[in-house]
Amino acid sequence: MGYLPTMAYGYHLPLWEAGIGFGAIHAPHYRGSKSSKTYALPVPYLVYRGEYIRADREEGFRGMLFESERMKLDMSIAANVPVPSETGGAREGMPGLDPVLEFGPSLNIKLWHNQQNDALLWLKLPLRAALSIGDPIVDYQGLVFSPYLQVAKTLHFPAVRWRFKFSTGPIFATQRYHDYFYSVDPVYVTDDRNKYNSTAGYSGSRFTFTVSRNSKRFYLGGFARYDNLNGATFENSPLVETNDYLVFGVFFAWVFANSAIHPPHDAVESGE
Repeated sequence: MGYLPTMAYGYHLPLWEAGIGFGAIHAPHYRGSKSSKTYALPVPYLVYRGEYIRADREEGFRGMLFESERMKLDMSIAANVPVPSETGGAREGMPGLDPVLEFGPSLNIKLWHNQQNDALLWLKLPLRAALSIGDPIVDYQGLVFSPYLQVAKTLHFPAVRWRFKFSTGPIFATQRYHDYFYSVDPVYVTDDRNKYNSTAGYSGSRFTFTVSRNSKRFYLGGFARYDNLNGATFENSPLVETNDYLVFGVFFAWVFANSAIHPPHDAVESGE
């Protein structure tokens, strides 16, 4: 799969980009928590759209293991923010939780592609191992399976490229993963907080909308996600304070360097 010269139609993304940006995200401390925090900080903007390694603001870092016209297998990463000990609320008096890094394969199946309108429908099947990072340095916290359907639509203009995505799907996890966030050991039982042991199974569902704008010198992106925990196996945990909530964020970057080489069409026009 070779690299292509610039095509005349619309704005086409370069192989790599480098810049500096600023991002902000507002999210609960954990799924089901009423307490939340806004994280805002400057971050580097580093994008690579290679044949085997890809990294961008929309899908994160992933390594391509297999790719055909209808199917892809890659390695992907997700993360959860740390839960501070001073969170209060349902976790009052309980220790904080280390951040969790999730890493594993994802099988992505292209169900539909309208080339004329540059619209796609994907079924994505990520299975990730969860690792808490802190004390101890790394500790295994179970598995997470989060299949979802994703619709992606791209609009091309001479100097700008817009992409819109909507995705929805359930989440499932092992008992160990649910234990990490929702179990209550006897030592932490209070008048308002009963002992609770989590079980494996359904973890709720989510609906996510993202939008991004690429041009030669600037990147702008944003997302909103609605999570619903109705019917989750840990729904009755005393640490669950709400069954639904919103997460949203924005990111802006100034691109000061990019490649004159353009990656293969499939690397940037396939819903990734």
